[in-house]
Amino acid sequence: MARSNDELRAGALAVLEKNRRSRYTVPAEGLYPYQWCWDSGPIALGWAAAGRWDEAWTELDTLLEGQWSTGMVPHIIFWEPSPDYFPGPDVWETEHDPPTTGITQPPLPVTAAARLFHDDPDRDRARTQLANLWPRLVAWLRWVDRARRGPHGAAVVVHPWESGMDNSPRWDAALDRCPSKTHERLERRDVATVSAKERPTDAEYRRFLGIVDVLRRDGWDTERQAEVSPFAIEDVMFTAITCRAAGDLHAAGIAAGLDTDGLADIERTMRDAIGALWDQKTGWFQSFDVRAERPVESLTAGGLTALWARASTPEQTEEQLRRVDRWMRIVEHGIPSSDPTDVTFEPRRYWRGPVWVLLNWMIADGLAAADHEDRAEGLRVTTHALVADAGFCEYFDPTNGEGIGGQGFSWTAALTLAWLTAD
Repeated sequence: MARSNDELRAGALAVLEKNRRSRYTVPAEGLYPYQWCWDSGPIALGWAAAGRWDEAWTELDTLLEGQWSTGMVPHIIFWEPSPDYFPGPDVWETEHDPPTTGITQPPLPVTAAARLFHDDPDRDRARTQLANLWPRLVAWLRWVDRARRGPHGAAVVVHPWESGMDNSPRWDAALDRCPSKTHERLERRDVATVSAKERPTDAEYRRFLGIVDVLRRDGWDTERQAEVSPFAIEDVMFTAITCRAAGDLHAAGIAAGLDTDGLADIERTMRDAIGALWDQKTGWFQSFDVRAERPVESLTAGGLTALWARASTPEQTEEQLRRVDRWMRIVEHGIPSSDPTDVTFEPRRYWRGPVWVLLNWMIADGLAAADHEDRAEGLRVTTHALVADAGFCEYFDPTNGEGIGGQGFSWTAALTLAWLTAD
């Protein structure tokens, strides 16, 4: 039975409170027992939408306490020991304090910090908190710009986990060339909580761990990972999020009277790079395989995030939307994470087809800014119906709207507060 907005807001806040630890919020109890980097952005916005400003600002401050001296913010911070997740800190062996992984994720928390600054009704708190986070946020973006620029100027991911879309079909060819940990026993905990049919395969996990091995043997040198990793992709979505983050942080810094040196240049570079990743053949923004020296010809929702960065021309947007319209004649429950007409489409397997609230939010935001307000509102209404009917699930089957993956998922709850039921 569909829930009312009041019921949704109460339920969403209950999810965040259940997943809250001392100074951070886990994505889902059991399945993801640590602090994840890009999850922290929407989670902070959810706390803010609930009027819990201390929790919102603390979420980001805690994340940045795990930042490395190079500026890199790791994709997981292992604040407390947990038997529920593999691979844990013993596999990564980064020797960082606090224990972390040695790779990053899209800097969505930077945009969240800028939004908190603009929206916080306590202006003294807003200025104080932004000033506290400022040098670390800027250092993160400067590190991406310095250490992760590819041949088109776009941001390079050195592991599928860095993209946030771990097992997306757009990684298949590049992943097949990576070393595989074929003889090591996988101690996966995720498939004890969620059906294996809704998670990455063991074969994918073995290659994920093979890349970790390469980077660990190189001593977790975050300045040269793009050179040494067997997996190096200029990713459209990571670049779009970095572009938007630099622009948002620049605007917040100007308003707060902080030093914004270099941020406008990063935004401009990333926006130009997104333009260079437009593929005329497929009519889509395509990531670029640096090792193979060719575009990744895979139609996934990541290509739509150029809208988030305001980097898509009206003509490019129209061409992409014509294809999305064809997708929506096959699936009816939001934008799927990959092309439902392709043989790689799996409607229940993680990033190979399911609908994600986060992606719908980012795409809707971009559509509204591109003068497609009706489409943006339609996507919000569709996503609202998914959550109202199925609950605060990690992702949803686009063919029937069923909620799958982890239950009580934090960013689904947070975006219910900050987007789906916002006034």
